[in-house]
Amino acid sequence: MAFRAKNAISGKEGKLFLDGELMAHIKTFEANVEKTKEEVPIMGRRMMGHKSNGGSGTGTATFHKVTSRFIQIMKDYMTTGVDPYFTMQSVLDDKTSGRGIERVTIYDVNFDSVKVAGLDVESSALEEEVPFTFEDFDLPEALSNTFQ
Repeated sequence: MAFRAKNAISGKEGKLFLDGELMAHIKTFEANVEKTKEEVPIMGRRMMGHKSNGGSGTGTATFHKVTSRFIQIMKDYMTTGVDPYFTMQSVLDDKTSGRGIERVTIYDVNFDSVKVAGLDVESSALEEEVPFTFEDFDLPEALSNTFQ
């Protein structure tokens, strides 16, 4: 069967968990893996070859500002020197799409920076953006590869 408009997945039908806790105030979330490659010169070719040899995980989460949790995490690190690592899980579950559920778990998440204070006279809802790195990921539940 062919792709139908209803098969498109709504980004609003998602959830984010941090160490098992629902982050209900999430606005946007993105985690990416970028392959690392080394250049391989090849005799007789003018174009450089490229050999994949690993990867690096980075991402950004944007939250509605409703808590001081991320400031506290950073303050605790600066005070104690103990750098916390977390597990995050993104869940897509648009029941109308007929595509199933996608769960992506990322491990050893470490926050890069946190805005410790911010005001904006033109904003009706403050946000906080939290960039992070991660060291591993898994796909325990994937979307369907076929259309029904």
